Amino acid sequence: MRYLLFISVFLWNAFTVLAQDSSTLTSNLNYGVSGYVTMTTGINDNSTTYGLGGDLFAAYRIAPRNYLQSKLGYKRYSYEYNDLTQKRTMEDIHLRLAVKHSLNEEKGIRVLLGYEPAYIINAQNTYLGYLDSLPSTYFQKQLTNRLSHSLYAGLEFQSKHNGSIDIGYSYTLNKTTTNEYYDAIPNHFTVAYNFRFNTNKVISPEVLQAKATLKKLGQDTLYFINRGCSEDYSFDQLDSLLSKNYSYSAYRLLQDNEIAQVSNQPNVVHFAIIGQHYGSTSDPISSGIYLLDSKLKSTEFPYPYHTTNPKNSNGFSLCFGGLSNTAALISTFDQRLKKKFFEL
Repeated sequence: MRYLLFISVFLWNAFTVLAQDSSTLTSNLNYGVSGYVTMTTGINDNSTTYGLGGDLFAAYRIAPRNYLQSKLGYKRYSYEYNDLTQKRTMEDIHLRLAVKHSLNEEKGIRVLLGYEPAYIINAQNTYLGYLDSLPSTYFQKQLTNRLSHSLYAGLEFQSKHNGSIDIGYSYTLNKTTTNEYYDAIPNHFTVAYNFRFNTNKVISPEVLQAKATLKKLGQDTLYFINRGCSEDYSFDQLDSLLSKNYSYSAYRLLQDNEIAQVSNQPNVVHFAIIGQHYGSTSDPISSGIYLLDSKLKSTEFPYPYHTTNPKNSNGFSLCFGGLSNTAALISTFDQRLKKKFFEL
């Protein structure tokens, strides 16, 4: 039973790697190997104890800013004690199940919180100096807490290449001293480099273009053009609805006499029409929010080029049906922009 948890996570790692042929998994999955250094506290009061380890990892995106991550690996550390006459070496197999949340996707900064059990596979005591003729002893079976349970918290920093750096701390919940041996896995800091394997996915020019302009839009201004029904809202009411329900970027609601002047500005990224327009040149007039490019031309997939009204209670009417329906439409458009940026 003690190996059941490790087997389960191993199967999860194997499944996610083998399932890379699925387009759904490939677009959301990161997997690879990690190498790391540990700095252990609480064992030897005279000095910090260092160790080395390695992991297999898989991280699957479940939301635009959230991931589930698993790591399965091995680490080894040793320390001298009793006036440097003896040395203890500990080896374990461990896993980590964590939730990863992006604090800043553009800069690649993420926070991780997780659960980290570890099972000690080897605990060896070696005599040094004039005592080195004494045989080494193995005491892993004497450990009451051979299976340790820890909580992990850390930060991940995306590198410029196909990897990232993890800095974190593991706090062990069950640890005691047994027969003068430090029982269980000690609290420790970890500095790791994660090397991803799946970094060669082909990205089309259309996706690259959409990613670039949506990223630029997030730091710029979206210019809204009103083509809605007068019975749904006034100009000032629409401006108020945008201020409350749109947050992807700065915005400006244009008067009709401002459109030509703004469209000639060289730094405009996107326009958006709210009201009646068409999704493409072959579509009939419909209603919603339509994302246009800097030349006032309709965008196409992979952009969120047309957002329909999710709460239109007017049947086949091209009007939205009042302020609450318009607010819901703007909020949906805002969420689609955010989701699309992270999906590309």
